[in-house]
Amino acid sequence: MTPPPAYRLPGGGFLDLAWATAALEQYGLVGIFAVVALEYACFPLPSEAVLPLSGMAAAAAGLPLPLVVFVTVLAGLVGSTVCYLLGALGGRPLMEKLLKRFPRALSTLDRTSDWQRSMGGLSVMLARVIPVFRTWISFAAGLGGQPLGAFLLYSSMGIIVWNTLLLLSGYYLFMAGLMAQVQQYLWLVPIAVTGTTVAVTFIKRRKRAKGEAAAL
Repeated sequence: MTPPPAYRLPGGGFLDLAWATAALEQYGLVGIFAVVALEYACFPLPSEAVLPLSGMAAAAAGLPLPLVVFVTVLAGLVGSTVCYLLGALGGRPLMEKLLKRFPRALSTLDRTSDWQRSMGGLSVMLARVIPVFRTWISFAAGLGGQPLGAFLLYSSMGIIVWNTLLLLSGYYLFMAGLMAQVQQYLWLVPIAVTGTTVAVTFIKRRKRAKGEAAAL
């Protein structure tokens, strides 16, 4: 498996993924679990690169795809739960302490929390496929007091869909020998999902506003 060692970021620049690739190649399922758990625990690893790479590693090692999906979903839940517990147990004071040097990040967390409250439990599922929100939704759910059971349920639903799609892309593109050609375009996937989700949310809010206006 010889994917590019760096991932091109939409805003410019590169994020070195050589160490993640090496972990996936050398440690198999354990490496896949560790890298995916770190990504869901908000380490700066883009899932649209990590998960296809995991699919590639699985295909190269001859691992069954359903087993890899299960391992990555479990890893996603572990990483997400770490962030959830930080929000639930540490509360707002801990978040402010951790992010005091990053006011923009704290503002993004606040927006995610507002969105999570407005959308309810469904937000945790939807956020798993929305860049930026997917980074902060676990913290927001913990801060908002969402029950852990509900958090794990909704997270599982979103993680299963997201992980399966991206793992399939890496697995079958590797089998077809096409991964090197499409690697540079993987960052377009979350952008397309984000655009669709924003459009759906906007339409729903407009319908709700019209309904409230009509009721008056």
